[in-house]
Amino acid sequence: MVDPIYRKTDAGQDEIRSRARKLDHKLRALLLMVNGERREQALLAQVAGMGLGAEAMATLLAQGLIEAVAEPAPAAIAASDAPAHAAPPAADTNLFSVYAMRHAPAAGAPAPSPAGEAEAYSPADIQAYQRLYHFYTEVIGQHLGLRGYMLQVKVEKAADLPALMALREPLHAALLKARGEITARAILAQLDQVHAAGAT
Repeated sequence: MVDPIYRKTDAGQDEIRSRARKLDHKLRALLLMVNGERREQALLAQVAGMGLGAEAMATLLAQGLIEAVAEPAPAAIAASDAPAHAAPPAADTNLFSVYAMRHAPAAGAPAPSPAGEAEAYSPADIQAYQRLYHFYTEVIGQHLGLRGYMLQVKVEKAADLPALMALREPLHAALLKARGEITARAILAQLDQVHAAGAT
């Protein structure tokens, strides 16, 4: 792939939470931006001001923190009946992995509850979580960039729908500062629509 799409691996998600590898702060910023949707060149363009290049992506790959998303062949896309705005299956799989993993005990830690706790979440809950996670990461990447670093950390750590929705006001404040009232209000209205759609 000339310009692949990358997503975090389970190890990458764990690194966001645990900081076990003590990554350089620049590499950590790049890792946070990898979300299974943006292509390598778009990601590198966002961190170019920090002096990061393709070697930074290669480092994350070598450490097993990110992986390329398998993309369907063009013919398969053309034959698909799915609408053009539908998220690619690979991204959904990644988001489900994020969701499920956050409800599993950390490696070596005692289980906080009986096994199978994650099964308490209905398919509708999981889909709603996926939509909100997708929305936050896209908005932060497109409108805040590196200024949204700390907010992206909070999104990555959010374990359920209420935790994600608790970030509504911090997102609003960050957008007001970076993009102004009109853009902030429009994006918050979209966020509320995404949340309402998941609640129905």
